[in-house]
Amino acid sequence: MSYDILESDFNKKLSTAYQLSILIGMDSLVYFAFDTNNNEAQLLRSIPYTVPPANEAFSLTDELKKIFAREELLGYLFRRVKITMPDVQPVLVPARLYNEYEKTTYFTELMSDAKPEGIHNDEVEELALQILYPTDAALMAVLKKQFPTAKFYNNATPFLLGCRKTANEERTHNLFAHFTQNSVYISLFEKKNLVFSNSFKYQTAGDVLYYILLTYNQHNLDPAQQPLNLSGRILNNAEIYKTLYRYIGELKFAPFPNFLQFSRKFNDVPPHFFFDLYSLALCK
Repeated sequence: MSYDILESDFNKKLSTAYQLSILIGMDSLVYFAFDTNNNEAQLLRSIPYTVPPANEAFSLTDELKKIFAREELLGYLFRRVKITMPDVQPVLVPARLYNEYEKTTYFTELMSDAKPEGIHNDEVEELALQILYPTDAALMAVLKKQFPTAKFYNNATPFLLGCRKTANEERTHNLFAHFTQNSVYISLFEKKNLVFSNSFKYQTAGDVLYYILLTYNQHNLDPAQQPLNLSGRILNNAEIYKTLYRYIGELKFAPFPNFLQFSRKFNDVPPHFFFDLYSLALCK
């Protein structure tokens, strides 16, 4: 699905009052802006990547250069620019155990050639976490050239902050599953405290069901009683949703976040689709 929403009161001369949030996906780039004075959404646009000929490899850096060259709005001066990097599996380290000089050791089981300069970390004070993940030097160079003042984040960072912010405080536990093109991010909160978080690559609906039911089982939660909050790239006619529906008593799509305001122009956008993009507003 492609979206192109621009509010009538969007003023490029006032862009310095807006935050620009960018989600760099594996098949598209999506950007969103809101007025930091009143938290009103101003624009949302998704741009599918061009599929190269069969005999050519896809280059994300080249594709982004083309998008930046033709997207006038991305050339404006914004108050803040926040960008989620392409989907990579992070390592979560409790802040009390984190050592800035031992970044590569956290990736011993995931990568054999990790270099300190290629490891980025997001400090999440609200959860007392450091979220570490590898970055691509060429991609970072392209992004920093276009957005010199931008801050960068792993997908897990806005997702977890959004979960914490929107958790139902009347429940002891809140369980979340967020879908990107190839991964599912699962988190469990006990009130405002993060109990579990992990991301898993999947290929089939059965894979997703396994990881989610495993989370229920490991934390002694009853799928018939504990709702599952869904966000990201999933619809209620998808095979994944239909499979989960057979085993879990209540599936709930994330609503539009209450820390932002949306006009009726956004009515055709499923609120849960861009949960992580909207939640960049919470990242420091």
